[in-house]
Parts: sequence; C-alpha cells; structure tokens
Amino acid sequence: MIERQSDTRDPKHPQTLEDAQARIAQLERQLEDERARHSEIEANERCFRELAEHIQEVIWMTDETGERLVYVCPAYEKIWGQACEELYDDPSKRLARVHEEDKPRVLEAFERKAHIGDYDEIYRIQRPDGDQRWIRDRAFPVENDQGQVYRLAGLALDITDRIEFNDRISNLQHDINTHDRMSVFATLGTGLAHDLSQPLTAARNFIARARMGFTSNADDTRQTLERADAEISRAVAIIHHLRDFARQGRPTRVYQALGPIIDDVHQILDPALRANDIRYDGPCPAALEDLELPVDAVFIQQILRNLVANSIDAFEQQGELTKCVAVNVNDDDGDYIDIEISDNGPGVEDSVEVFEPFATTKAEGVGLGLAVSRTLARSHGGDLVLASRGRAGVNGDADARTVFKLRLPRH
Repeated sequence: MIERQSDTRDPKHPQTLEDAQARIAQLERQLEDERARHSEIEANERCFRELAEHIQEVIWMTDETGERLVYVCPAYEKIWGQACEELYDDPSKRLARVHEEDKPRVLEAFERKAHIGDYDEIYRIQRPDGDQRWIRDRAFPVENDQGQVYRLAGLALDITDRIEFNDRISNLQHDINTHDRMSVFATLGTGLAHDLSQPLTAARNFIARARMGFTSNADDTRQTLERADAEISRAVAIIHHLRDFARQGRPTRVYQALGPIIDDVHQILDPALRANDIRYDGPCPAALEDLELPVDAVFIQQILRNLVANSIDAFEQQGELTKCVAVNVNDDDGDYIDIEISDNGPGVEDSVEVFEPFATTKAEGVGLGLAVSRTLARSHGGDLVLASRGRAGVNGDADARTVFKLRLPRH
C-alpha cells in the first residue's frame, strides 16, 4: 500500500508560479496598508505639531514618574523664557522656575496628584529675564492597553493677563467702594455735625453748671456730671460708628428699639417743623414699645432725617395752610418692617430720578441724600423706594401724598 505524503509546502516559500504570484499580491496589499497607516500617522503627527506650535498652552509629556521629558511644545520657550533643549536635558527645570513662595506647594501637589489626574495648580514663575508670570498647570495620566499609567501629559497656560485684569477690577471696585463711603460721609456731614454738637454742647452746659455751683448738694452734682458723661458717650458712639463704617464699609447692626430712633428724629427736626408750620404725625409710642430691629441707629436716623427734611423742603413753595408730614410703621410682614414717610407737598415729577446721584431739584442741593440713604438701607439688608410721587405724579390727584418706604429686615 502506497502512503500519500503530507503536504509540507511552506506558504512563505511558494512552490509554484501561481503560489508565488498570490504571495506577491498579498505582500503588496500589506505594503499598501502599511503605507496608508504610515501616512495617517504622519498626518496626525503633523496636525499635532501644527496645533502644538501655534496654541498658547504649553503641552508637555513625561514618563510615569515625571522625571524624563518625552515632549514639550515650542510655546514653552515663549512663556518660560528658556529653550526647550534645556528642558529635555534637565526636566526639573520646568518647576525649578516656580516662585520660591509657591514651590513647596506645587512640588508636593505634583508628586501626590499628577498620576491620579487631580493636579491643577496656579503658581508664579520667575523667568531668566526677571519677568514674573502666572501659570495654571494641569496634569493627566496616560494609560497603555493594560490600563497601566506609562505617561503623564499636561497643559500649562499663561494666565498673567487674566490675573492682572482681575486685580484691576478688584482695585477699581475698591476705589468705587471708597468713593461710595466718601459720598456717604459728604452727605451725612451736616446731620452728623448736628448730632455731635448737640451732646457736646449739652455736656459743656452740665459741666458748667457743676463748676459754677448751680447744684445744691453732692448728689445733684454727681447726677449732673453723669448726664454730661452720657452726652459725651453719645458723641463718642457716633464717631465710632463713622470709624467702623470707614474701615468695614458696612453698618454696625445691633438689636434695639425702633421707637426711640424715630422719636429722636422728631426731636431733632421739631424746630424746623414748627418754624414752617408743618404738622407732624408720628407713630404711637406704645405700638412700638416691643419692636426691636437689628440696625445701626445712627445711620437709620440719618435716613429718616433726610426723608423728613426733604418733606420740609418740599413745602417751601407750598401755598396751602395745612402742611403735614407723617411717619407710619407697618409691621404686618413677618420678615420686614416698613417705615413710610409721607407728605402732602407738591410731589415729585415723573422725569425726576430721585435716587440718581447728583440729581436734585433743590437750588443748593448736592443730590446725594437719597442715593446714599438707599445705599445705607441696602447695607442693612433692606431697601428704600419711592412708593408714590404724590400730586406731581401720573394721576395728579390733589389729595395724593408723596410716600417713601424704608424697608428693614426683622432679623
């Protein structure tokens, strides 16, 4: 029996012409595929390099330890001010330029966070030419097919312009806030001068009485000096309020009774009300006995004084016999208290923006009173609004009243 020999032909070594031609065709297809893949890789690399060479960010890549530099784009030279070749020779130079005050934080963060993709730091660098730049630096781990980190890739962006812009905005806001506080002082100047002169004058009178022997015994002298001391303390408190507002830009809020604040405003302006034959209708003291609000009493008094004083001024050309200024308190809201200051004067024209700085209808007015008053109201968490323009408004009602509403939070 004749055994058939097995076919031991190697496909890589064709035995016939047909096998050779098939093998050549297969190799040509493989070669064409390799050329296509190579062209694709070259195209991708060319696109990457074009992108890397023209973007503002610094693209960098190291091994998994961060000790050996694999790639850094040309933007590094522009931002760091040193050649890329220097960084390839010594990768540590990238972070060596970090500002000494930021370096410990940045080095620690890179060591702990870069390999987990949580590295995102903002720091300063000191360029060789002495220029200082702000950098935002981020790192991301790159994994191989087995899920192992074998590269660290990162982006570093020069954010100096953004930092400087934010600084300019911050400085501008500080200047605006300072200007606002100066406007407050300018507007409150006259009223606060009266507030200071009143207790100081009273204190001088009390002290003079004690010195001249007007009191009959030691107890009377002690009480007189105590009243003088209380008036001086009141003046000092006003000065402290101004100092705190100048430093902090916000009022000193303390829970205190609303009734005495409104009553003090009435007492201060009562001579002007009487001189202009204006009736004053204020809230019932008993109704405000238990009403306390977290306010700066000095500034709330200034708001109310400014509003009542404006009502008095509005009557300068008023021909009616009956002139009235009213202060009402509405405590129906659970979160806010509304204090309404109204008058039956000529009203406010629709064209007048009462809260616009330097807008005034007074011949000698500055036009900051209402603007500053609203600023102080809002600094308390409340607001000041013109609730009704009165007779000069749209309706032209002869009985209409001009009403300003001061809203203050209960808490």
